[in-house]
Amino acid sequence: MGIYDKVMRGFYAASYSLLQDAVAYPVINSAVFYLDDFPSPVPGGDGTYIRRDYGLSISDFYSQVWWPDLTQLAERYGIRYTGVMIENYEDDTLSAPQRQADTEQFRYFGGLLLRQGGEIGYHGYNHQPLCLPDTDYGDAYAYNQWPDADAITAAMDELIAFQKSVLPYAVGSVYVPPSNILSAAGREILGTRVPGIRTIASTYFEDSSGLPYVQEFDVAPDGIVEQPRIVSGGMVGDSYMRLAAVSELNMHYVSTHFMHPDDLLDEDRGAAEGWEVYKGGLVDYLNWLEKAAPHLRRQTGTECSGAVERFAALTVTTTGTNDGWELTLGNFHDEAWLLFRANDGVPGTVTGGQLTLLTGNLYLLKAEQPTVQILRQEG
Repeated sequence: MGIYDKVMRGFYAASYSLLQDAVAYPVINSAVFYLDDFPSPVPGGDGTYIRRDYGLSISDFYSQVWWPDLTQLAERYGIRYTGVMIENYEDDTLSAPQRQADTEQFRYFGGLLLRQGGEIGYHGYNHQPLCLPDTDYGDAYAYNQWPDADAITAAMDELIAFQKSVLPYAVGSVYVPPSNILSAAGREILGTRVPGIRTIASTYFEDSSGLPYVQEFDVAPDGIVEQPRIVSGGMVGDSYMRLAAVSELNMHYVSTHFMHPDDLLDEDRGAAEGWEVYKGGLVDYLNWLEKAAPHLRRQTGTECSGAVERFAALTVTTTGTNDGWELTLGNFHDEAWLLFRANDGVPGTVTGGQLTLLTGNLYLLKAEQPTVQILRQEG
C-alpha cells in the first residue's frame, strides 16, 4: 500500500479542507449493511466449527443463533439490512433456468428481514458472475461463464420473478455481483436488458486478480447507480479495512459493509475463530462507527442510492463575506449533505440548512435550500 492508493483519498480530502478560510464539499451521509447470499438455500460447506461451538446443524445455527444475533445488533445500532438473494447454488450456466422448488428458507428469513425494516435485492439466479466466454478466471476462481447475453438475461429474469413469487411485498432494485465480479458485457446487459436493476453494489477496491467490478460512488450514463461496498466481515484485527473506513468517512461520509452467512463455513473468513469472535469484531466496528460518526444515517441499499444520486449531481461554490460564508448549490434537489470546515471563525446562525458539529472545526451540513448562509459567531 502506498500513499497514492485509493484507500488514502479521504486523508487528502481532509488535508485540502485546511487550505482555505472555509471549505464545503458534497458527501453522501449513509451507512448500509449488506447480507450477501441472503436469503438463499442453506449453503453447503463444512459446519465443523458450528457443531464444535453450538452443537447445531448449519440450518439451526442460522435460525437459532446467527439471525437472532443480527436482529439484536440491528436494534442496538439502528441497522436495516439489505439482503441480496441467491435462488440456487447450482453451477449450471448452459441449461434454461429452473424454478427453485424449496421456498421455505426464502419465505422465513426474507419475511423476517422485511419485518425488520430491511430490503431484499439480487445476488444471482445462481452464484455464477455475469461473464461471457471472453472472461478468463484463471486460477483465481472456479466459476463458469454464460454462453451469451440471452442466457444472462434469462437468469436475471428468473431471479426477479422468483423473488416476486416468494416475497411479493419485496421491492428489489439492487444487484450485488457474486465475488464482486461483473464483466463489461454483463454490466451492459444489466443496463439495457434488465430494467429491474437500478443499483449495482460491487467493490470500491481492486484485488490482485483484476476480476472485480471496481466502482466509484456515481450515477452511470445508463442511469444505474454505482454504489461500491468498502469493508466486509468481522474485521477482526484488520487494520487495512479500518483505514479504509476512516478514509471514506472523510471522503464521502459513508460506510458500506457486507458479510455472508457462510463466512462461518470457511476458515479463510473466520470459521475456525467462531461466530463469537467474528461477531465481536463486527460489534467493535459498529461501536467505533457510532462514536466516530454518530449522525451517519442508517439506510438500505436503495435509500443510499438516492443519496448517491443527490451527491453525484451536486455542485457547490463557497463565497466568503464579512459576516460569514454563502454556499451556492447547483443541481440541488430537496436536500443535500456536505462537510463544512471553518478555518477562520466559528459558525453561528445558519439560513437554508442545519449545521452539526462533528469534531474540531468540522461540521456536517444538511442543506435544505439551494443557497445556504452561515454567519460567524461574534466575539
